Amino acid sequence: MAGISGVLMEQRNKIFLAVSGIVFVALFWIFRISTEADAQDALMISFLSLENIEDAGDRRVRLGGIVDPGSIVIQKENLLDCNFTLAQGSFKVPVHYTQVRPDLFKDEAEVIVTGQYVNGVFEADELQTKCASRYEGDLRNESSYQLEDLDI
Repeated sequence: MAGISGVLMEQRNKIFLAVSGIVFVALFWIFRISTEADAQDALMISFLSLENIEDAGDRRVRLGGIVDPGSIVIQKENLLDCNFTLAQGSFKVPVHYTQVRPDLFKDEAEVIVTGQYVNGVFEADELQTKCASRYEGDLRNESSYQLEDLDI
């Protein structure tokens, strides 16, 4: 009998040590990731005004504003390469974006860009357009649906 209880006790100790080890490794990993400087900068996204863009340093930030009319320039060699000016009142910032643009991206569109401010240019890796409020009214008002015009 004493031999069986000794074996059971030994198995419990092994299980306890294994679970303790897993918990320790998980806690250590969470601590390391959350205190690492590069991880902090990558996770930190602030919403800044164009007036304070110089304060961004090398952090990822989010900016909102209006696309300055006539400022959109799309490169002929690479149609994804786009430059435009983001305006917020009297403040303006040049933006460079190299990915697929949303359908509603155009002059005077309200946009939100995410990226980094580098050497006087905002290098955006995300571009979102705000939905125009004129669409919301059409969806709520069933009388605006022109179903008779559809070829069904």
